[in-house]
Amino acid sequence: MGKPIRRYHQKKIDDQFDFIDRWSPAHYTASVNIILKEKAKDPDYIRRVKNRRMIDAPVIDALYKVSLFNKIQVENEP
Repeated sequence: MGKPIRRYHQKKIDDQFDFIDRWSPAHYTASVNIILKEKAKDPDYIRRVKNRRMIDAPVIDALYKVSLFNKIQVENEP
């Protein structure tokens, strides 16, 4: 019975990473650290989380927010 829930969560994580890959700006590590504030991470670690799709919820959430902000900016350009 645990398999459908696990597949749902894995699909949700995969969708989130796909969105991050598509919409993250060229220079995103400083923006992620601004969102993380006191729990700032090394830029190499942030890149590793993004590229290797590692599970680190705060970093993934910050990456998602940066990507979402970039998407809104790109779509609203005249």
